[in-house]
Amino acid sequence: MKKIAIYLIMILFLGISCSEDVKVNPELAGPLYGLTKGEPGSVDELIYDTWEEWGMYYLYKFEPYAFQVANWSGYFNKWYTPVKEENKEVIRKIINHIQGGIFVGLDKDLVQGSWFVRTFLCDSLCNDYDYNPEKVVDIYLDNGDCIILAGVGDKMNNFTDEDWDKWKAGLSSLLISRLYLGVTEQPDDFFNTRMKDANGKEVRWILAPWTADPTGKYSPNVYTFRSNGYVRSKSSSFQSETVNIVDYQTDLADYISFLTTTTKTELDYNFEVFPRMLERAVALIPYLQRVLSMDLEAMQNANCPEDPVGTDYFKNLKK
Repeated sequence: MKKIAIYLIMILFLGISCSEDVKVNPELAGPLYGLTKGEPGSVDELIYDTWEEWGMYYLYKFEPYAFQVANWSGYFNKWYTPVKEENKEVIRKIINHIQGGIFVGLDKDLVQGSWFVRTFLCDSLCNDYDYNPEKVVDIYLDNGDCIILAGVGDKMNNFTDEDWDKWKAGLSSLLISRLYLGVTEQPDDFFNTRMKDANGKEVRWILAPWTADPTGKYSPNVYTFRSNGYVRSKSSSFQSETVNIVDYQTDLADYISFLTTTTKTELDYNFEVFPRMLERAVALIPYLQRVLSMDLEAMQNANCPEDPVGTDYFKNLKK
């Protein structure tokens, strides 16, 4: 599995919605949607087993207005096309990538309390009442208790490993935001290490010209921002590198992505070359482990199996 590119973690943190408290009864075939067990080894069996273990639904067959009526978060009506029968096996990949990838290293109870109870799967989806080519959804739409995943069909059948990594990056960012906003304690030690001027006032931008990387490994923008403790600059709709410093929530998301999707070789290099990156990581890691119950080593190992960190790697980091 290739590492998820940290520059794809650009989704703004979203508000936490109330997840339904599902009490699993193995004798029932799904309390709300009548799930069937299916044949051994089938996609339907995997969907049923996932509900049985996690209390989460993956739905590809549902009534036309299942997620379109005003039942959870107000009126919600979107154009979509259903998953084709010949593309059902894509659903297996989705479930395995989410349950066996995105959720790895995270506390199960926290995930169940933060993630969506219902995941609707569609071939095509528009963020509009009727088909609108300008509002075609690439990855997902979320609405209160449910999330709707788009592209479950020919598009995903042709996904490369890099495509799957990009896809998971978007959902990982969404999950982390929901975990973060579900707790009251903030990572103050981490936020207090943000760049400040001589008067102690927080700096909002780093003007060019930026410092060139003597090794040529990174662009002058990335090298300058990492030298000052930021994974990257704040991107815009027109360019990925700007003079602006990211906001608090993006700063946190960038670091979580950096710590859990970067190879050990790259982590070691960055912590040696950029002392401010090490300082800020050391300030954040206890919060991620204690408050968000993240097993950072397991998450990094899952994303970078070709170059994993060892046991207690993050715990043993020192400024």
